[in-house]
Amino acid sequence: MNKILLSVLTFLTLTAVTAHAYDGPRFFLEGDGTLKLAAGKYGKGGTFVYRDAKNGYDLPTLDKINLAFGMKPAPDEFIHPRLIALLDYLQDQLKGGPITIVSGYRSPTYNEGLRKKGKLAAKSSMHIEGMAADIDMQGVDGKTLWEFVRSLDCCGAGYYHAKGIHVDVGPSRFWDETSTKVEQDLGARNKLVIVRTNFDYFEPKDTVYMTFARVSDYPIGIRPNVRLETVKGKEVAKATIDKKDLKEEKGCLILPNRASLRSVEFDLPEKVKADGKLAVRVDFCEKQFPEMPDSILSNPISVR
Repeated sequence: MNKILLSVLTFLTLTAVTAHAYDGPRFFLEGDGTLKLAAGKYGKGGTFVYRDAKNGYDLPTLDKINLAFGMKPAPDEFIHPRLIALLDYLQDQLKGGPITIVSGYRSPTYNEGLRKKGKLAAKSSMHIEGMAADIDMQGVDGKTLWEFVRSLDCCGAGYYHAKGIHVDVGPSRFWDETSTKVEQDLGARNKLVIVRTNFDYFEPKDTVYMTFARVSDYPIGIRPNVRLETVKGKEVAKATIDKKDLKEEKGCLILPNRASLRSVEFDLPEKVKADGKLAVRVDFCEKQFPEMPDSILSNPISVR
């Protein structure tokens, strides 16, 4: 099987991108389904129509976007669709021109090489997980772009007083070259681990795929059950993680490496009674370090 097709099929499996019953965006922040990228160090640019009302998300196009981010086709790597949707949203809202991907996907080896050279690269960088990019947007200066992302209170945004910015789909936070604190290695010992769902909008009984990021040390252990909570912290439902190939030790599911961080899934209950947005709470177990949180909440989701 050719590598491009293999990557597409893996993306389908891991993110459950389907056209059934969905004719619009699956994220709270998403544009019109067309992302314009400029040619850069990773290759050709172009206009990428990755979603349309009739057919939903287009997997071959998403795979081409992966290439434009510097990610070679591989069975267990992909640019997270949440990041693609966010860039589309920014481009549409700011009426910007093509986006140049200055720094997209980074392999763990490449990222560590940057660190050894003294570059501003965190050990648990979200570039490694396909959840971050350094970008320039034609017609929009870096400060304007940075301030707009900050106003959304959704994501990470770094501004280094240059033409472009760093943007990621992690927690809402912002910094510049004087406040990045990369040298302090704040994410060491899994202190800043996060989890992101494949989409924001779901229906009852949908399968939710989760990706963990900002993991500095392996393995990590998670409880077999996740909890759905309201924004006020009220538990409204529980769900059981599909164990698949995960090893279980003393009631703890073990995620031994990067690949396993992208293979955690569960089915939503048939009935979820809640008004407004929810979040998925994941509990950790068998922690290596006391600094690691006992539990974390995902990004907000909506079950409709």
